[in-house]
Amino acid sequence: MSDISRLNSRVAQAFYGRFSALWPAQEAAICPILSRENVVISAGTGSGKTEAILAPLVDLFWEDAMSSCSTAILYIAPTKALLNDVLRRIERPLSDLGLRAGVRHGDRNDLKRVEVPHVLLTTPESLDVLLFGKNPALRDVRALILDEAHLLYNTQRGLQFSILVQRLRVQLSPRPLQWAALSATMSRLDDVRDFLFGEGEAAQFLSFPAAKPIDAQIRRITRDAELVELVGLLETGRPVKLLMFADSRRTCERLAGILKQNGTAGPTVFAHYSSLSPEVRLETEARFAEERKAICIATSTLELGIDIGDIDAVMLWGPPPSVESFLQRIGRSNRRTQKTCVVCIIPDDSRAPLADSLRFLAVLEMARAGEIPRRGGHELYGAIAQQCLSVVAAEEARFIRIADLTSLSQHRSYVLPGRVEEILANLEEGGFLKRHGFKNRYGAAEALYELVDYRLIYGNFPLRSQVTEVQWGEKVLGEVPTANVLRVKVGCNVRFAGKLWRVQRICREAIRVEPARGEADVVDFSYGGSGRSCDPVILDKIREMLYSDGDWATSMSTGPYEDLTEFRKALKEQSTRDCLPFARTQETCRYLTFGGRLVNKAIALFSNQPSYTAGDLCLETALEVDWASLPTKAEDYEPLFPALFEATSDQSLFQQALPASLQLVEFLQDWLKDPAIPNILARLAASRPVAIEGRLVEALRE
Repeated sequence: MSDISRLNSRVAQAFYGRFSALWPAQEAAICPILSRENVVISAGTGSGKTEAILAPLVDLFWEDAMSSCSTAILYIAPTKALLNDVLRRIERPLSDLGLRAGVRHGDRNDLKRVEVPHVLLTTPESLDVLLFGKNPALRDVRALILDEAHLLYNTQRGLQFSILVQRLRVQLSPRPLQWAALSATMSRLDDVRDFLFGEGEAAQFLSFPAAKPIDAQIRRITRDAELVELVGLLETGRPVKLLMFADSRRTCERLAGILKQNGTAGPTVFAHYSSLSPEVRLETEARFAEERKAICIATSTLELGIDIGDIDAVMLWGPPPSVESFLQRIGRSNRRTQKTCVVCIIPDDSRAPLADSLRFLAVLEMARAGEIPRRGGHELYGAIAQQCLSVVAAEEARFIRIADLTSLSQHRSYVLPGRVEEILANLEEGGFLKRHGFKNRYGAAEALYELVDYRLIYGNFPLRSQVTEVQWGEKVLGEVPTANVLRVKVGCNVRFAGKLWRVQRICREAIRVEPARGEADVVDFSYGGSGRSCDPVILDKIREMLYSDGDWATSMSTGPYEDLTEFRKALKEQSTRDCLPFARTQETCRYLTFGGRLVNKAIALFSNQPSYTAGDLCLETALEVDWASLPTKAEDYEPLFPALFEATSDQSLFQQALPASLQLVEFLQDWLKDPAIPNILARLAASRPVAIEGRLVEALRE
C-alpha cells in the first residue's frame, strides 16, 4: 500500500490529485514527517521536493493552524525569486484546504494583511528582521523548511541561518520545532544537517540521485555572428526555448544586445539578473515561461528551480565555478525528456581558451560520473559577529549579558566561549559595541546604529555582491561595494572615475557627490581583494584527463577538439603522468602544477621565491623549486598561514569586523578542510620536473 494513504484524503487530493503517481522522494517523505522526524532530502531538479515536504507537514498542523489563525510553517529559501515561484505553486493546494500562504521579503510583506499567512515564505535575512522586531507571527511556528540548502552550506548566510534557528527555538520553547532541508547537489546529507541545524540533530536522510544522461558539446565563440549562428543551429524546425547562463550582469546585457540586434527572425530575447527591479524580474520570468520560442540570458538568479517553463537546452557562457553549479544550471534543461542538453561555450574574451575547454571537460566528466566533491563543514565566525550585533541592536538601549550572546552559537562545537568574547571585544574596538562599566554586558554603540539605519545589520552577503551607486546630479558614475557607506562621511573627498569628488549625501542606495575643489580629507573607496582559486578538485581532474586515453570528440566541436588533441599529444610526448612539466625563460621557471592558486602561492612562499606569479594551472617563479622538499600535509604550512591570507571581496562586512586571527581561521578553511589539497601537495612532492616546450605552458597561462 502506498504511504499516501496515511495522508488526510483532502490533503492528498490538494497536493497530489493532479498526479498519476508520486515521485520517489514524495512517497519516501510521508512516513518520517508524519512521525514528526526531521528530514534532509536530496533529489534532482523538478522531482517534487517541495510537495514532498509540505504535504505531510500541512497534514500535521492543518487543523491547529486553522483554529488558531496563526503561522504554522516557515518556508525559507535563499532568494526572493525562488520564494515568489514557490508561492505560485503552493497557493492553489493550500487554498483548497482553506489555508493562506504569504511572503515576507524585501519586496513584499504579507504579514501586513489583516489575517496572517498559515504558511510564510521568507529569506534568512527577512527571518532575521522578524526576530529583530519580535514579530508575533513567529509565536506559533511548528515547522521550518529550508529549500536549496546547498547554497547556504559552508557560507556566512548558512551560519546566520543556523543561529536564527536556535533563536527561534528559544522563542518557541518548550514547543519543539520540526525541520526539513531540501537540496539537489549535496554529496553527504549529514554535512547539511551538521552545519545548518546542529551536529548530531536527529534526522532521516533521503537521497534520490538524478540519473539523466548529459548530451553536451563544447564550442568556441570568436565573433558576435557565431553566437547568432549557434542559436539558429539549435532551432530544429520546432519552437525552441533556450536558457543561457553568464557570470556577470554586464555580460548578460551584452549577449542579449547581440541577439536582439542580429536575430531579427529568431527567438524572443530576455535578460535576467539581480539588479533588475522586482517588477521587471517577475515580468521577465512570466513572459519567458509563456513563450514557445525564446532565449533568456541570466546570471545565477535562474539556477534555482523557478518555473520558467520547459527548457530545450541550457547554454553556459564560460565554465561554471564548481561541479555543483554545473549540475544546478544544466538541471533546468529538457525536463520533458530523459536527456539533459547543454552547450558549453568558450567566450570570445577568454584569456585561455584551451584552459576553459579543459575546465568544461572536467566538470562534464565529473557530473556524468556523479563525482560531487565532499566538503567538510567549515569553522566560520563572521555571522556570529552579525548575530551578536543583531541581538544587541534589537534591545536598543539595553545591555545584553555576554553569556546570552555566547549562547547564540553554543550548538557549534568549534565555537569556544573565549572566541565569542574575542569577537565582542573587537566589535567594541570597532565602535559597534560598548561594554558596561562594571557588568559583563554589551550595549549598542554609534557604528551599530549606523548599520541599523542603513539596513546592513541583517545580511551576510559578500562585499562584492552588495553595491551602491555613486551619483553626480542625474548621472550615475558607477557602483562601489555597499560597505563604503560606512567608510565615507558627508563632506569628505573621494577618488572615483579618475577624479576627485566631495560627498554630499549618503544612503543605502546612493552616495551623491559633486566635483571637489581641494584634496583634503580624501577617503579611498574599498573594493575588496582578489577572488579565490578555481576548485582544486577540478584542476586535479584536468591533469588526470590530459594523461589519460579518453576521447572527447563527441563532446567538442571541431576547433576546440583539434586544439586539445594537438596539445595533449605534444604534452604526452614530452612528459609522463609522474612528471611535473615546466619551461624555462631567461628570468623564470614556469611549472604546470594543476594545483590551484592557493597551492601555488603556498609553494612559492615555502621556497622563498623573491618573485612569483600563482595561477590556477601554472606557477611562475624566479628560482627553481625543490619539489621533493615540499611538506605534503596542509597543516605543515602553518608558519606561512599569515602570508597566505588574503582579504577578499568574498568577505562580508562582518567578517572584516572580526579579529585578524579569526579572519585567518576562516580563510584557511578551504586550505585545511579540502581533501584535494593534501592529495595535490603529495603529487607535486613526488613529481619529477621535466622540461617541455614553452608554447605548451603558454597555452594554459591565464
